[in-house]
Amino acid sequence: MKKIIGLSIAALLIIAIVGVGTFAYFTDTAASTGNTWTAGTLVLSEVTTGSAVSNSYVVTPGGGINGSVQFGLTDPVKPGSSGTITWTLNNTGNVPGTLTLVAVNNFIENPTPTASQLVAWTALGSHVGLGQDLMVWVTRGGTDILGTTGTYVAMSGLQTALNNQVDKTITIGTPMVYVLNWQVPTTAGNEIQGDSANLNITFTLNQNP
Repeated sequence: MKKIIGLSIAALLIIAIVGVGTFAYFTDTAASTGNTWTAGTLVLSEVTTGSAVSNSYVVTPGGGINGSVQFGLTDPVKPGSSGTITWTLNNTGNVPGTLTLVAVNNFIENPTPTASQLVAWTALGSHVGLGQDLMVWVTRGGTDILGTTGTYVAMSGLQTALNNQVDKTITIGTPMVYVLNWQVPTTAGNEIQGDSANLNITFTLNQNP
């Protein structure tokens, strides 16, 4: 009886050893490292230039903000004066964008009319000012948007014409150019003495959806 028990214990011990044995398998590894995200840029570069005939002008190019041309500061605008403003707009980033603009055009009558100005207003039947006598012709990329080629119209329609522009995509590396040509015809008279006009345009470049 004792021999039988001894054999049984030995057998169990062998089974235990086999149960804790180790086995080898093929393995391989791969890694994903250096994952990065780099945001693009949407950059509107705006440069304002201008020129004038028969009056003074001062150009502030801007280069992206607050560019302007001021006419007649020291040598006033008068019948026979003319000039241009050019806005050159570029997307210097790497994300395509669409341009929108908001224009505000104001006309200010002479707060202290001269006697000759009052006589002119009476003769014309109304307070005619630069809104009627400052004439403009505006193009975008060489296409007429107010007036027609070489034909000037009253500046009073400028704000609406600019604000009615359909959104335009600015191709990266290709500028969008607006040109405002203006003149005060020699047929204008005393009715515009002391008057002034101003134009403010806000250009916005938005990422294309």
